[in-house]
Amino acid sequence: MNTLKIQGGNPIGGEVKPTPNKNSVLAIIPACVLTDKKIILENVPRSSSVRIMLKIYKKIGGEERYIDKNTIELCSKNIDSSKIDKNLAKKERASLMFLAPLLARFGKAQVDSAEGCKLGARPVDTLVKGLTNLGAKIDKNNIYKLSVKKLTGNDCIWQLEASVTGTENLILGSVLAEGTTTIYNAACEPHVQDLCNFLNSIGAKINGVGTNKLIIEGVKDLQGGKWTIIPDHIDIGGLIVAAAITNGNLRIKNAIPEHMEMILKYYEKINLNYEIEENDIIIPSKQDLKCKSNLQGYIDKIPAYPWPVGFPVDLTPQVIVLAAKAKGSIRIMQNMYENQFSFVNELIKLRANVELGDLNKVITFGPSKFRGTTVVSPSIIQGAHSLLLAALAAQGTTTIENATPIKRRYPELIQTLNKLGASIENT
Repeated sequence: MNTLKIQGGNPIGGEVKPTPNKNSVLAIIPACVLTDKKIILENVPRSSSVRIMLKIYKKIGGEERYIDKNTIELCSKNIDSSKIDKNLAKKERASLMFLAPLLARFGKAQVDSAEGCKLGARPVDTLVKGLTNLGAKIDKNNIYKLSVKKLTGNDCIWQLEASVTGTENLILGSVLAEGTTTIYNAACEPHVQDLCNFLNSIGAKINGVGTNKLIIEGVKDLQGGKWTIIPDHIDIGGLIVAAAITNGNLRIKNAIPEHMEMILKYYEKINLNYEIEENDIIIPSKQDLKCKSNLQGYIDKIPAYPWPVGFPVDLTPQVIVLAAKAKGSIRIMQNMYENQFSFVNELIKLRANVELGDLNKVITFGPSKFRGTTVVSPSIIQGAHSLLLAALAAQGTTTIENATPIKRRYPELIQTLNKLGASIENT
């Protein structure tokens, strides 16, 4: 997928099952290195990121077998390498997730390079320094080359930021470490919870799952087992936007509403109407989207903060599209990635009435009447996703060039949207 052509104006409605959580899988595949028993993973997305992680896994000696389209069996018994192939690592930032499992298994680990979305500098200090708290040593010539005689628990690790990758590596380094580890200011996003719950299912002892304080009691070994990957809350958030801005009636099946509570609360600031029936989320048609003022009558805001304090940073581009279609104004703010809002200038080409206040803040002045044109997506998944959402609601035809990043998280999004009423063509 490089270029998409979208005929806008069709309601997005019907019934849909959300995409599996890519970030869960990208952590759980390396986690399988910690056991020599077989692991079966169900509901695995066939995204390009997942395919690269499986190539890395096989390159270091792991055995992979697809049972069906979305179910894989992994066995790490014969893994014999502690170094990640440089060319593969360059294609996927999540390759860093192999550091802690390889350290635990071999006492050494090396990833020469790790790249992903061009979001900005994306420092790795929290990740690497976190592993030093378990006894790892950093090679003076390569910060991604670590060694340790034996990983040892640490009962007081304070992370300077609630880094997902940093937290997950600490978890993976702690489950087999000698003693107990306590992580403060731990990331607690749904995919971090999924990793913890998976590890507990095969014998780990992790307490505090879902909170920002994790207590991990090291165990001697882990067993095999079966695990079903949770749905992606970011995909669900995008599907909600697609339905709301195109006047569709959409039921999202098995959406785990408790993972969506904070997101839905912020969507309420744009007067988005929704219903919850057991584990489904329903978006009715005929939305009256409008940006509400705060109680003092001033322009309100949607700030991005680590889960679950505020709005997820990975949904800030999508909520800009939602707010742009609503009456009134609201501020959307984030300060995690320098390039997160780089897609906004392309969104403006679609006649979005928004203003980029600075690199980290957008103000909407709606309702915008999107009109189709040609835009170029940045090399960022959520920027590409957001331009696609806007195109669904645009009058006429929109061409999105460089749309490839979408497949890194949403491998079947185009087919799914077309089944829900969209008219999208790969060219």
